[in-house]
Amino acid sequence: PECATRIVMSEHECRAFIAAANALATADRVEAERELVRIRTSAHARGIAREVLSRGDSSVSLDAAFHASVMYRAAVLRDWGGLTAHEREDARDFALSWTLTSVQAPSVVRKSMSDACAVFLKRACVDADDSGKMAMLHATEARVQAMGGSADAAVIGLGVYAALVSEFAPGTASALGCSWEKHEQSRASAEKNILKPFFTHGVNAAKAWSAKVGDGSDHGACAGALLLMNGVLNWDFNRDVSYGFRGRAFPSTESAANAFVRLTPGIEWREILLAPGALDWLYELHASAENAALASGSMEAKRVAAASRKTLSALCTLSGCVFPPKDADDSLRVGHFVRCARAIASYLLPASKSVHAAIEGYGEDALIDGCRSLYALASVHEAQDFAAVSLGADLNKTALDVLGELTLECLNQDALSVHAEGTVVDECLKMLLESWGALVNKGMFAPGGTEVATPVAILEGAAKVSQAYILAGLKAARDGAHEEDDGHEEEGKAGAKALDARLELAAQVLRAHPASTLPMLGQILVEKRATLPACMASGQDPSELLEELWWATRLVGHVLADDGDGETPIPPDSLAAASASTPAGGQNCVVELARALIDTGCMALDVNARGALSARLTETIVWSLARWADTYLMSEDTGGNLHAAIYAAAGGVRRGTDIANKLAQGGGGMFSEGNGGPQALDALVQIGTAALSHWPGETSLQKTAGFVLFPVLTRRKTLCKHLIAMPSWTTLRQAAAGAQRERGVVAFPPEVHRGLSECIGRVTAVIDEPSACEAYATDLISPAGEVLALVSVDHAGLHHPEGEARACAALEALRGGVRATNGRSQATIFNFFVSAIEHLLNLQNLAKDLARVTKLLLRLSEEFIELNSPYLNAQQVDWICRYCLRVIETYATSGRGNVKSDTGALLSQEAVKEAYKEVRALLKMLTHLSSGNLHDAIIESAPADEAAALAAKMDIAHVVFTGLNTVIPLITDELLKFPKLCKQYFELLAYMLEAYPKKVAQLDGSMFATLMSTLEFGLKHANEIVSKESMTALGALATFQCNSAKASAPGLGAHMAPNAEGLSILGHLMRVLFQRLVFEEAVFDLVDEAADALLPIILYERQAYESLAQTLMASVSADARSVELMSNAFTQLTSANGLTQGVDRMNKRRFRRNLAEFLTVTRGVVRQQ
Repeated sequence: PECATRIVMSEHECRAFIAAANALATADRVEAERELVRIRTSAHARGIAREVLSRGDSSVSLDAAFHASVMYRAAVLRDWGGLTAHEREDARDFALSWTLTSVQAPSVVRKSMSDACAVFLKRACVDADDSGKMAMLHATEARVQAMGGSADAAVIGLGVYAALVSEFAPGTASALGCSWEKHEQSRASAEKNILKPFFTHGVNAAKAWSAKVGDGSDHGACAGALLLMNGVLNWDFNRDVSYGFRGRAFPSTESAANAFVRLTPGIEWREILLAPGALDWLYELHASAENAALASGSMEAKRVAAASRKTLSALCTLSGCVFPPKDADDSLRVGHFVRCARAIASYLLPASKSVHAAIEGYGEDALIDGCRSLYALASVHEAQDFAAVSLGADLNKTALDVLGELTLECLNQDALSVHAEGTVVDECLKMLLESWGALVNKGMFAPGGTEVATPVAILEGAAKVSQAYILAGLKAARDGAHEEDDGHEEEGKAGAKALDARLELAAQVLRAHPASTLPMLGQILVEKRATLPACMASGQDPSELLEELWWATRLVGHVLADDGDGETPIPPDSLAAASASTPAGGQNCVVELARALIDTGCMALDVNARGALSARLTETIVWSLARWADTYLMSEDTGGNLHAAIYAAAGGVRRGTDIANKLAQGGGGMFSEGNGGPQALDALVQIGTAALSHWPGETSLQKTAGFVLFPVLTRRKTLCKHLIAMPSWTTLRQAAAGAQRERGVVAFPPEVHRGLSECIGRVTAVIDEPSACEAYATDLISPAGEVLALVSVDHAGLHHPEGEARACAALEALRGGVRATNGRSQATIFNFFVSAIEHLLNLQNLAKDLARVTKLLLRLSEEFIELNSPYLNAQQVDWICRYCLRVIETYATSGRGNVKSDTGALLSQEAVKEAYKEVRALLKMLTHLSSGNLHDAIIESAPADEAAALAAKMDIAHVVFTGLNTVIPLITDELLKFPKLCKQYFELLAYMLEAYPKKVAQLDGSMFATLMSTLEFGLKHANEIVSKESMTALGALATFQCNSAKASAPGLGAHMAPNAEGLSILGHLMRVLFQRLVFEEAVFDLVDEAADALLPIILYERQAYESLAQTLMASVSADARSVELMSNAFTQLTSANGLTQGVDRMNKRRFRRNLAEFLTVTRGVVRQQ
């Protein structure tokens, strides 16, 4: 009867599942989805899915079959830990049998089941030794081979093999609920044992079925074989040191051709891939498939053409020790290069035809694959191969000819037009320019240190492409001048970044032949600049001229200098070499272009010419000047020494020395300290001041001056030393101060005040005289202090829009001054805050209903604490701690942290966002207090015999916990939805519990309970970082208690009192953590941190652990086998792998492995109940 009841229930659930799957496309979709989720999470999901898939009647629709296949895969993996060896084999056998025998099933369902079979096989291999793995793989291979020789059978078998390759590759592996180490072991085994046989099988199948592609009788077998080959060629080969390569292959750059990853299979693949005639059939197949696809439009021919093109693209990335050493025999590599390049040329030439086909929409993939393949060849092979190796008498071309023809054709098809952005010609042009960049950059020095001259043909080709690019860019600028939007403003920063990325690619090519390209750019700047005033005076429309000048100026900035973000900027190699090779008295093309750019900027200083400049053009001029100045203006690379060092490190000693010597002969180059640098610096300061002053309301321009140009001009000490004495710098300082004291002198956004104050404040680092430095710093912060003194006692004035704006500007200016804090200015900045503390706190009280002012006040306090902490003494630390608590208490009493109204309804989303920013600033303030800098300041500034007592008296940990006790009630559920705030709090909590466990034990009961409730919240949080930080905090607290017990110390003392369930706080949190690990999804990424937290708890709370084990086993008591599995799992958790009674590092590693195995079993068992 029980069996009959189960059959009836199964039949009922099957019908319910099929009905729900069929209803997904109806109005009852929501209810159908709910029903599917219910069945998928039930204990019988595996059997229901199997029953649905086994039915052959018409009731099982495509949707039902597909969802059943997905459910079967998920259910088997979910239950894996509780299945017997026979049940696991049966699940794998069913998936394989269904895949091989269901020839008429929809391809999407067959693919899903094929993937499921691969996943089950991979999961079984994870638990098996090498012999077991090979036995399973051979058995699967035998089953596939036994299907027979029909086309349909071949397609299915090839699909199974391709799924296996994909599943064993770490990059495409499914989540199996096991450690990365297990995945890596499976990968290594597959790479050693199955990749070559599978590739060979794919080769043989493709050759066998290629003859039947024309009439379609292969039913996709040839394309399937090629896809199997592609899967193998896309493998992340991890070579042993003996093969000359170590580590996984990753993309070398975030480029337009980002699919390019070098293929480095090793010496043992040489025969299969490079032996004479080994893959000649592939190139022939590709050519015939491309011709057939164009001639007949056959779908099968198109599939084979696309698949063979992907195979060809993969072969173009072949590199490393699969090729013999160049000095031994380079013929294999060159022959491979020629075959690949010929194949590309055969379907992309003539370029006009292939580019036109791509634009029309029927040749996009071919063009993209071809351009990507060219980039791969350019990156892997020698520049000389492109320039000199013929592709055959029939083509009478080199690979360089192919590259040049394609690039020029893309430019002729308006690839730089705004309307072409994102189209196929735009994307292909990017890849082609990257190819040119790879070739021209090979000429500096080879990896072995041998310098190689870039072939003349490549330099001449790059010059031709550069000239065409400039002309095409100017045309695109003219054509887009009358558009309402140029495509970049609308996208904001993302659009500007995309444009700069494209110009950066072009700049690499334009620098290749500076003698021809740079004079052309300089002449364009001179001509356009000279024409603009006349155009304006005549009343003509200057739109086209302004756009041309805007584009040319932006391009010049990229050509002259690289983005130096995060690096010491140095001139690009080719431009440094061009400057060094300029004869004495000759015109230096790099210097002349820089002069043209500066002269263009000086138009802003001419009253007559200024009217012709738009704010947008001026912004780009300022941006380009800043980029140039960061690299050339009195740079650290005086005399080219930095360049020489870089060349020497890479092996090009002679070339680097030559550059250094020649630059030194010219006094370090133009715009050095003794050769026009100070004059250029003065001009740039005046241009920046004009940009702030003469275009009121142009926020973007003013921000570019304040956050791009002036930071560059104050980044180096040499520049700062000259700025101090410059009248133009004094004018800027007076303008910045006047903008705060007197409204209307210079009007710009408050955040620009921050940028200017920081730049002005940086100069204090080079003022040697203490009194002069103090006077300079006082002049910087006094105007803002005066404004604060006024607004902090004027409630009505502060709440007027102008008063609020003045307060914000003053606070931003102070933030800038604080950010510029250095050893020489710190005392002045600190003393100002000591004297202004009452003004700041009064302002905080008055502005409790002004979100913007409150936010800036809190950020100011947070940055002040952070940036002063390295310079403080013990007395100042004491003041900082008291100041921090007063700020937090003032905020808490103001009621701003309460983001709910009196009636309990949520306020607007904007109010919640404001509270988030403010509370996060308070947490960051406490985080800065908890850093080691303040404690070190106390120890280092006090006498040795008093340091320890003084540190104990100034209890920083107590201050932080007191602050947390005030801040925690402000952290509501609404605020915890913000990941950054959540992360900030739990990082701080983890640090405090780890660094100060004794202080935690001394907290009063209510504060300790508050901390533990937030810790429990973090343990349950869905965010991985929050969960890990919470587990780290729990582990630190548990370790402290465990070690205290061993030392017979009180540890947490009264805080360990049992709750209503008889559990201590550690026992309770252990239950919480086990509950999450066993019953929730996506937990295996948390295993290491969870293990580190659980080990000390289990060692200390053994009775609570055993009670937990009994509770979980009781939940599966209806099944004796499940009880046995669970019992063994709990036993192994605390005994396997030689686990001992300690929390040392080795024991933690053992327990991590134990916990991973424990979860595999228990999660599988409890989810079947």
